[in-house]
Amino acid sequence: MFLWKNVIVVLAMLALATGPAYMLARSELERSVTLRLAAAGALIASVTLSFLPEPFCQVLFGCLLLLCLDRRVPMVATYLFFLLWTPAATGQLVAGGIYIAPLGPILSFSLALLVGYHVHPNMRLRRRLNAADFYLIAFLIIFTVCASLRSTGATILRNFLIYAAPYGLSYHILSRVRIERPELVLRMFAYSGAAAGALCVFETLRYWPIYSGLAQMKGVWALLDTTNVMLFRAGLFRALGPFAHPLTASAELGMAGVALIGLARLRGFTPPIVMLAIAVGAGLMATVSRTGIVMLFVGLVTMQLFRRRYASIVAITVSGSILLFGTPLLSGQDAQANSAYRIMLLAGVPRALGGKLWLGYREAVQSHVLDAFVQGQGIVDLVNVYLSIAVNGGVVSLIPYLFFLGASFTQYRALKRAGPSEPQLILAQTCLSIQAGFAVSAFLMSAWGAPMQISFVCAAIIVALRAEMKTHRQDAASPTRPSLMHTDFDRLPALS
Repeated sequence: MFLWKNVIVVLAMLALATGPAYMLARSELERSVTLRLAAAGALIASVTLSFLPEPFCQVLFGCLLLLCLDRRVPMVATYLFFLLWTPAATGQLVAGGIYIAPLGPILSFSLALLVGYHVHPNMRLRRRLNAADFYLIAFLIIFTVCASLRSTGATILRNFLIYAAPYGLSYHILSRVRIERPELVLRMFAYSGAAAGALCVFETLRYWPIYSGLAQMKGVWALLDTTNVMLFRAGLFRALGPFAHPLTASAELGMAGVALIGLARLRGFTPPIVMLAIAVGAGLMATVSRTGIVMLFVGLVTMQLFRRRYASIVAITVSGSILLFGTPLLSGQDAQANSAYRIMLLAGVPRALGGKLWLGYREAVQSHVLDAFVQGQGIVDLVNVYLSIAVNGGVVSLIPYLFFLGASFTQYRALKRAGPSEPQLILAQTCLSIQAGFAVSAFLMSAWGAPMQISFVCAAIIVALRAEMKTHRQDAASPTRPSLMHTDFDRLPALS
């Protein structure tokens, strides 16, 4: 069985975004990279919408990522494209594999990165462990342990393969690979966001979730069937695109919007960038969610703070407030009810859990401890990342996570003192702006796996940039020392 109508729509939306992305290419290498990613994205969509079993699809996704890695292209740029475009890349669902080792895109991508890291030694950076590394390791280990309390050995191993292994592995690798082309990272981020945004617009206009019906066709009932979770707000269809949930779609498109602003700072508001921005912005509105809008506006304010443009900060804050609180679609009765529910959760859940909140009580919902917070859909929806971490992994895991978020800012200060180039500085500022947007919008999120992974990637980019500058200084101080870079790289057209 093959959902060929759905495939045609997905490929058309991908082609719409590929056009301006191709126009932004500065060299034949970058044009070939764009076309290669477009071909991989088309194959991903086609395979997903076919009868092929999910374990095969997940293995293929990892292989495609590995094949798209190029020693002359930042590994993180390719990874970000796959992360945003692959359906439910880090959605909280078991896509395939056996119970003890569920196989989803995040795990297959992490394994592909590990293989690519060893296959391309010229990409590697030598660096020491820093505070961000320790905080992330502590968070992943403590969260996994606390989430596994009162569990069997198989469940403990399963939790390790779901939480600690893929997220820790991807951060470890991406923070230790070169970023020779900072602008290309932002461009691929924006490209994948525009393709996903165009798909979201189509879904809202046609009331047609493209990736629905897969559970029945593939015979994997653990798959997320979008027709069961898709929500309406003010009579509008809330789009998912390739994401697992409208809130996830909103958050990731908001992040892509911040990346677009960083790209515009490097390239100017050229027609191709405007076209990508329209696709991302329209897709963001198609999710009918405030999460991504908050993400976008907080990110823009943070970016303007770096540039010390205080008049722009006031204008962005005022326009964002008008959009959030003055638009009936985003501030109507449904939105007000959701806001009241979030406040009730924040005040009531810690009181309901009591002392169990320190180490977390993952069984709280199943044990009916939180029955007072069941909402209209009949579920307890913890629409707050920090609260979700505390409930599932305890306050003891939330503390190192908060320190990890803060470590991104200290890493940025150290990078800035080292005197980076303008592209490096703008990439770091964009990543930190995304991090700030995520830190604020996390109070509004329930499906947070994919946005959190992008947050990890942003921290990894800043750490990698700092390590790369240190490596360049060491190479410059030791002229006789052999360079880690491949000699062919120097003959490529330089990016300004």
